[in-house]
Amino acid sequence: MLVLLTALAHLLAFLSTDRMARYPGKESWGIAAFNLLLFSLLLVAVLALGRLYYSRGYLLSATFLCFPLLVFYLTRVPPVRLALVPGGVADWLRAHVGEKLPIARLDEVEGVVADLHHLDPKALPLLAEASLRGIPILHAASVYEGYTGRVPLGPHFNEGLMALAEMDRGLYPWFKRLWEVGLVLFLSPLILVLGVLVALLVYWDLGRPVIFAQERVGLGGRPFKAYKFRTMRGAPREGVYVGEEEARLTPLGRFLRRYRLDELPQFWNILKGDMSLVGPRPEQRVLAEVYAKEIPLYPLRHSVRPGLTGWAQVQQGYTEGVEGTRLKLSYDLYYIKHLSFWLDLRILVKTLWVIGTGFGAR
Repeated sequence: MLVLLTALAHLLAFLSTDRMARYPGKESWGIAAFNLLLFSLLLVAVLALGRLYYSRGYLLSATFLCFPLLVFYLTRVPPVRLALVPGGVADWLRAHVGEKLPIARLDEVEGVVADLHHLDPKALPLLAEASLRGIPILHAASVYEGYTGRVPLGPHFNEGLMALAEMDRGLYPWFKRLWEVGLVLFLSPLILVLGVLVALLVYWDLGRPVIFAQERVGLGGRPFKAYKFRTMRGAPREGVYVGEEEARLTPLGRFLRRYRLDELPQFWNILKGDMSLVGPRPEQRVLAEVYAKEIPLYPLRHSVRPGLTGWAQVQQGYTEGVEGTRLKLSYDLYYIKHLSFWLDLRILVKTLWVIGTGFGAR
């Protein structure tokens, strides 16, 4: 029985890792370690609750042996050889990810990349030959997404991106709300203990109030009050970039921001329905209005609930200004387009790494 349950746990770890690894990123070993640890702990819980015999040495040995196999499984596939047809977005793709994209001749490729909406008629015979040979023809924009984890922005893509707000996501938004609230409630004892401790430290450092509310933009562009622990001297100001407020941060405030402890009150926003655990980070209303005027399609990021953590945060880190926000939007729209449980889980795993390293913390 122990062998069968261990094999099942490791099989589930393999399947979960495989699904999470389908999104762009290089943290294969981290994903493998997370899934092995998670399913090993679940296995121990099942064995303990069922009062079944198990050997700690056997479980540890099996897990340590499985880890390198799982990492090898993730890294075993060599880079896909692609032929890039010049013209339109394909030229833009070559300029942006050309160093990552192996360019090859038609007789030695597994796929042909082309801008199917702005195709040079001279390329049609090449595509016809590729089709006859059974070689897949890939849209340049989709290949760009797969390599960068971003949705390309620009006039060529606006028509397709406009459909994101009306995309049918099935039952997942409902399921997402269910599992996120359940996870927050499960972790609530830990959150409350940490929250009380941080509140006492903030009170000792800055006095009252220990929490401040700031208007942010949520689902459908509706404003809501987001709560955070104070980290700065004086009252918070609206429409000001965080980088401009560095001088007002206290040493304790820097520590809280580095480990995201100042955002603990936003778990209340999640329970209220203002926010999700994972989603585009909510922007200040004043800045959101500025970005909406400067960046086409910026309001599309409000087609899902904002999150405590998000794809842009774990991939890009902290950014500000119009150009930085334009890049952040490309990550946010990728998340909205590919919204799924496995992408959410990958973001949560990467968030743990971000918190531990302080990447992008402000």
